[in-house]
Amino acid sequence: MHTLLADLRYGFRLLRQSLGFTTIAILALALGIGANTAIFSTIDAVLLRPLPYADPDRVVMVWEDASSIGFAHNTPAPANYFDWREQNHVFADVAATRTRTRAVTGDGSAEQLLGYQATANFFPVLGVAPVIGRTFTEAEDRDDAKVVVIGYGLWQRRYGGASDIAGRTILLDGENYSIIGVMPRDFVFRNTRRDFWIPMHVTPKLHADRGSHYLNCVARLKPGVTVAAANEEMRAIAKRLREQYPDDDRDIGAVVTPMKEDVLGRMQTVLVVLLCAAGFVLLIACANLASLLLTRAVARKREIAIRAALGAGRMRLIRQMVTEGALLSFAGGALGLGFALAGMKALTGLVPLGLPSTAKPGIDARLLLFTFALSLATGVIFSLIPALQASRASVNEALKQGGRSGADSRGRRTRDALVVLEVASALVLLTGAGLMIETMAKLRAIDLGFRPDHLLTLRTPQGSLYDNSVKALAFQQRVLNQVRALPGVEAAAYASTLPFQSSGNTRGYRMEDVQKDLNFSPDALYRAGSSNYLQMLRVKLREGHFFNGSETPTSQPVIIINETFARHYWPNQPVVGHRISIDGAKVKWRTIIGVVEDVQERGYDLWMKPGFYIPTTQEVYPPSDSDYLAVRTKGDPMAPVAAIRRIVASVDPDVPVANVETMDDIIDRTVVDRRQQMMLLGAFAALALALASIGLYGVLSYGVTQRAREIGLRMALGASGSSVVVMVVRHGLALTGIGIVIGLAGSWSATRSLKNLLYGVTATDPATFAEVAALLTLIAFVACWIPARRASKVDPIKVLREE
Repeated sequence: MHTLLADLRYGFRLLRQSLGFTTIAILALALGIGANTAIFSTIDAVLLRPLPYADPDRVVMVWEDASSIGFAHNTPAPANYFDWREQNHVFADVAATRTRTRAVTGDGSAEQLLGYQATANFFPVLGVAPVIGRTFTEAEDRDDAKVVVIGYGLWQRRYGGASDIAGRTILLDGENYSIIGVMPRDFVFRNTRRDFWIPMHVTPKLHADRGSHYLNCVARLKPGVTVAAANEEMRAIAKRLREQYPDDDRDIGAVVTPMKEDVLGRMQTVLVVLLCAAGFVLLIACANLASLLLTRAVARKREIAIRAALGAGRMRLIRQMVTEGALLSFAGGALGLGFALAGMKALTGLVPLGLPSTAKPGIDARLLLFTFALSLATGVIFSLIPALQASRASVNEALKQGGRSGADSRGRRTRDALVVLEVASALVLLTGAGLMIETMAKLRAIDLGFRPDHLLTLRTPQGSLYDNSVKALAFQQRVLNQVRALPGVEAAAYASTLPFQSSGNTRGYRMEDVQKDLNFSPDALYRAGSSNYLQMLRVKLREGHFFNGSETPTSQPVIIINETFARHYWPNQPVVGHRISIDGAKVKWRTIIGVVEDVQERGYDLWMKPGFYIPTTQEVYPPSDSDYLAVRTKGDPMAPVAAIRRIVASVDPDVPVANVETMDDIIDRTVVDRRQQMMLLGAFAALALALASIGLYGVLSYGVTQRAREIGLRMALGASGSSVVVMVVRHGLALTGIGIVIGLAGSWSATRSLKNLLYGVTATDPATFAEVAALLTLIAFVACWIPARRASKVDPIKVLREE
């Protein structure tokens, strides 16, 4: 212990005497350790901590496999859910939910609530109990009892956390519901927090419904049953159902996924990629540290030789140098914690909403232990390399050379190898960042098919407040008339959903004069809107004409289709005049009056589906379901929000205004994850590039100092300054070239892990690889040029005199 303390004191004095070296080493290590600490904190919060359910590893989601129409994880039809529940032998129980919205009135202003209808076994399957009261029973589920379990957030904001909440009445869409329970603060199902849960109302009609696909099915595996075994049995059940119900289940399979996998989605891949990126940054920082220590060891060669001559053994010398490295690393780790705290704020956005509020990056005992272990490993491993080399030096040679610089060929080769490692690591990170940047560019270059600028969107959910079409249409028309009259408003329209708001909302169809192609999508996107809806979006007309406002419930039903639909059935042919039915068993032929350009309805990632548009006045569903209001303005799209709220309240104070946002914000939200991933990966890549450039510069600069005598002799014998520049730059670029070759090989393998995060570009895109290699070569050339220019200014007379 006494010897260790002496080593620590001596090492501290040496580091304090070389503040420049110490500062650079600590800062480089702090950046690497801080990045890894921040990423580990996020991984610990997201991947390592269990979900807030009882035995969470046994909770799974069950989906329909409808890959034939582009949905590998499709929401199941009710009849399939009931068959699964009755026929399986792998689940302890299977529950189902469906998303519902309700307007709450009374006890304050009108507010839209987002919730679930759920089967009575939903809460027991998850193993979560309410903090107040109870959940609903099988009898209440079957009889459609007006009972509701509310979320913790709604309990707090609308009822102030009242302890006597159980038994109170809440008005949902004009109907009285009895509050019977409150769920815990951290209760989350999948990726959203809900305000309420009401009974599913299991009826014979629901049992028989195979045509509507809208349920979320959650199950609990029996003890000892694996996900693989569950998948095998569910595939067998799906096969029997396909044979039994060929019309409805012909292309439907079943797939089981762990709940955590469902919640995290591709975030697991993102976090692993970022951890690898942070690891590369730390590797480069450590390589720089090792190179600095090697350089410093050469400068201390005489000191080490004297200590060895005075009796210090090799292990004693190694321990001293490793102690110095550990001191640097622990100082870097302490500073890195500060950097990690800043990084954690940026990484909080990567935490999926489906995790409890406690699952946030932060400092705790495990994180401190991780940082300590990382600092210790960094200090020991990367100071051991220069320590071994320095302790191996010949005492006689070192003492004979005195203060002069020696050839140090072994150390030079090690430093060159470290530079190659840094360049290769930096290139891998740059390639990943380049692919993400290319992805964002490809996404932004997509033609959306409409104009998103100056477009305000909101919802006025009418739900069951309007029990017939006439009342719903009258409400919407009164709102539209007043909104269109507002200053700065160019147009306004209602719609069943808006672009980028839903990947589904489809309906089957049949053709009057064309045989249905079973190899083509058997359903199409269904969108209903006001007569001016498509014009308001600024969608381009390709054939025919738009709706003109003359469409009524009693007039000839009409429809507009998109280009994908038209191109498949009537390529290079007139389309207007053909007829389609989208009304299920009740055939109602709708005449095609127009074809419009494809609109990116489902967002950037999903392939284009056939789609059709109908006027709200001839809608299949109740017009009250078309509660999205879109307003195109001349200026700031948020400017008329207050006036629109007053208009809706004046028309009906029980209708809330919800989901107020611009279309630009909606679109940005779909790429925010990728943008954040791009920025983080880009930051790591930029840091790696800077560290690798510094490392290359440092090695060449030190090499120039070490070879000052040789350079002086060359110039004394007639070598020009330009030839010296070429010599130094050639050496630096040779190291860079080797690093680039190794880095390209590593990138070819490593970037495949990004495959699921990319769009419009392959993981091995040659153009990106070439651009990154060219950029790194350019930066390396600049890093080489500076010490090369300094070498060309060497005064041969002065050097020879010193020698």
